Amino acid sequence: MFCPNCGKEITEGAKFCTGCGAAINGQPSASYTAQSYSQAPHYAGGGEVRQGIPAPGFSDRVDHPEIVAAVKKNRKAAGIFAFFLVPLPVIGAVIFALVSGKTVIGQAATYGGIVSAVFLVFALYSFIKERAKNTYEATVIDKKSGLTYRHKNTDDPEMVTEYVTVVRTSDGKKKRIVEQEGSQILAWEYLQVGDRFKYHPQFHFPYELYDKSRAPYIACVNCGTRNPVEADRCGKCGLPLLK
Repeated sequence: MFCPNCGKEITEGAKFCTGCGAAINGQPSASYTAQSYSQAPHYAGGGEVRQGIPAPGFSDRVDHPEIVAAVKKNRKAAGIFAFFLVPLPVIGAVIFALVSGKTVIGQAATYGGIVSAVFLVFALYSFIKERAKNTYEATVIDKKSGLTYRHKNTDDPEMVTEYVTVVRTSDGKKKRIVEQEGSQILAWEYLQVGDRFKYHPQFHFPYELYDKSRAPYIACVNCGTRNPVEADRCGKCGLPLLK
């Protein structure tokens, strides 16, 4: 549950936000005493120092050393995970053959090798696809949702809700950001019609609003935690926010 005024995460059933003191669900605030926001410096485009809610502008923190280091660490962790995941089917198949005696070791290794090859192809495809994405600037021009079928490895397709955020890039091209129920719904929740934003493919949360004063929250690019617009660093992992 998040405060509709500042975006701070609050406990279910709370009557007032602990971050900004706003009343939740229309409850009057009789005992609220105004809290001054943190005086830590905030940054907008061009490195200009702001206090509290940042002025419009894209952040110059995209290349901040702490953020760059976090991106490299995440990529390294993903590579290590893939390195250990790929041979698991072969190892598992051989162990099963040795323990159960139901199949020849060579045959089990062949079947496991096929599965491992599929894992390897998928990992390489994902790596190449992520590296091929480019940063772009765009404006949201439309949003729509509807039901669609999601085909899995069965003959019975599943009906799910599809969310489409339509944007026009700075070079005039139209893009559709398609998200489906059951997966991460980021663009649909964060971007509204008329919002100008940048897409940063290297980040866990890739969308940065130009006018952050309109944002319900600022998500950490590393862990995705939703932070109040007034915050300067992520309350969970401590990385600088794009301000």
